[in-house]
Amino acid sequence: MAVGIGGTGDESSEKGKTRAPVRKLTESHMNQILVLRSMAAAQTKDGERTTQLHLQIEEIIETTKLEDEKEIQRILFILEGQKLVSPYPEGDFTSRIWKITTEGKKALRSIEKAFTEA
Repeated sequence: MAVGIGGTGDESSEKGKTRAPVRKLTESHMNQILVLRSMAAAQTKDGERTTQLHLQIEEIIETTKLEDEKEIQRILFILEGQKLVSPYPEGDFTSRIWKITTEGKKALRSIEKAFTEA
């Protein structure tokens, strides 16, 4: 699957617009997007959507169907480094509770827009 997210290579032009080079997404990239989507779509127990829901790692595993807890933690650390998610309490990287940040929601919207334009 290819999405214009940067990288190296020739730039193409469509109707005078310069587009970012297209590169293939790795399985790791796709799993990071899956975790962001899962966290953005989190719901309370009664089915209500909420913007401030903190998710246990177990809940992320359940909604993503990624069963390797260490892989989920690795993905969360990568996303935290990009300021897309944060642990609760803030700065506690041993925490099992995480939430998507405002920047994470914006990034996810941009990613999903790139998928629909590709």
